[in-house]
Amino acid sequence: MKFLSTLIFIILASSSYRCSEDEITIDCSSAANSMVGTWKGRASYTNSQAQGQVHNLTLSIISSNNCFFSGIMAFDESESTFTVSGTIDKYGWVEFMETSYEIDGGEFTGCKSTSSSSWNNPCNRWPYSRWKPGTKFHEARYRSEPFVLQGEFFSSGGWNSSHRGTFLISKI
Repeated sequence: MKFLSTLIFIILASSSYRCSEDEITIDCSSAANSMVGTWKGRASYTNSQAQGQVHNLTLSIISSNNCFFSGIMAFDESESTFTVSGTIDKYGWVEFMETSYEIDGGEFTGCKSTSSSSWNNPCNRWPYSRWKPGTKFHEARYRSEPFVLQGEFFSSGGWNSSHRGTFLISKI
């Protein structure tokens, strides 16, 4: 039993890629300030509903305060834009979330369904539900040479929780 417990501990401890990174701390306030500007890249979807879909995105970081930043996210494939709020921790891990509409293009809110069941409602599925606020971008490590963020994203809450994938953005 002790051997099994030790083996499980070793497997779990070695499975985290964060552990492979050096635990060097950064000045998160300076890092957040350096993120102000325009970032461009793509979001690649990996879930079954949207497998293989790619959306081009622009993240405009407008302001920072201590280790927090805020801005606007836009996609080539949508008329909707989202306000974004994010953080950087002392280890350089970045996460941000689409918190609300900056401009509601109507892809989700304008969707009409004849179904009385929320289960059969097409508005609660891909692609309409992608344009609902709440997508979280995370697991990205801050890098300043070059300014690149690469991580994962998922849509939180409700029917669209299965929308997930990876993202890669670069500061221009």
